[in-house]
Amino acid sequence: MAEPYNPPVKNENLIIYTALQNMAIPGSFKVNPTIAVGDFKISGDDGALSNLGTLPVVSPAGSIWVKIEVSAGEMNVGNAKIQGIDQTSPKEWGDWGLCIPTTSA
Repeated sequence: MAEPYNPPVKNENLIIYTALQNMAIPGSFKVNPTIAVGDFKISGDDGALSNLGTLPVVSPAGSIWVKIEVSAGEMNVGNAKIQGIDQTSPKEWGDWGLCIPTTSA
């Protein structure tokens, strides 16, 4: 499968999907989680964290799947780290993290 999925290539956009833990029902995924600006941040090559350029969305709607789009500029690193931390209190979904090493084309 080619861009934007696999493998993660330096300076090419990437799309990944994940599911988030339901904090109200341990052991379950959250259906249709609420995601706000600032919940998902990215760091490239151990640099400062910043908001993802594209806010993740539930796709398809009403499911557990969260679509995360990372731009080519955000992927112009050797290692991209994405963190998801629900800012609400109490948390709706559990903290999430992913490290993405990139490769050359």
